[in-house]
Amino acid sequence: MSSKYPVAYAVGQKIKSLRKSQGYTVFQLAKEIDISEQQLFRYERGVNRIDIDCLVRVLEVLGVNIGSFFEEVTGGMAQETERNEQHIPAHFDSKALSIF
Repeated sequence: MSSKYPVAYAVGQKIKSLRKSQGYTVFQLAKEIDISEQQLFRYERGVNRIDIDCLVRVLEVLGVNIGSFFEEVTGGMAQETERNEQHIPAHFDSKALSIF
């Protein structure tokens, strides 16, 4: 996962999933929303954050409601957070951080 922009990463992964499920190639979707293929790849990987106007165009082309889109994205992020929290060792305590 992209540590710099975790929300952008989750949004990009959802766009990629929707695009593929509807049979769009990166080239086709990029052309529909009037951006370069490279830029769409950056959005899907979470390297660049998609602006709201471009996201609205993507969702219109894919026929997805913006509200339901974010419900799914934030739901997926909550599951990822829960999985990450499970990897914190049970014996970890705040005293381990008091090195200074």
